[in-house]
Amino acid sequence: MRTGRLLTAVIGAIVVAFGGRLSAQATLPDAPNRDLVSAVCGSCHDLEMVAINGRSRANWDATIDEMTGYGMRLTSTDRALVLDYLANYVPPK
Repeated sequence: MRTGRLLTAVIGAIVVAFGGRLSAQATLPDAPNRDLVSAVCGSCHDLEMVAINGRSRANWDATIDEMTGYGMRLTSTDRALVLDYLANYVPPK
């Protein structure tokens, strides 16, 4: 009986710890064009990777150039919207 309670407590602690970690994951800030950025960046990357790697406008611009070199396709209008979002809402830490 005591072993069963101990096992239940340990499993409960693991679930709580893991659940807390999931809720602590970084997400993109809620702002205009978030869905566009999610679709464009999320097609190849985990969005947490984008959200935690803040950059300056110039560095985001260079990153977008690099990603288009790998095959990312954006219209010039969408590129400007993505750059504005990233520069304004995912700046360097």
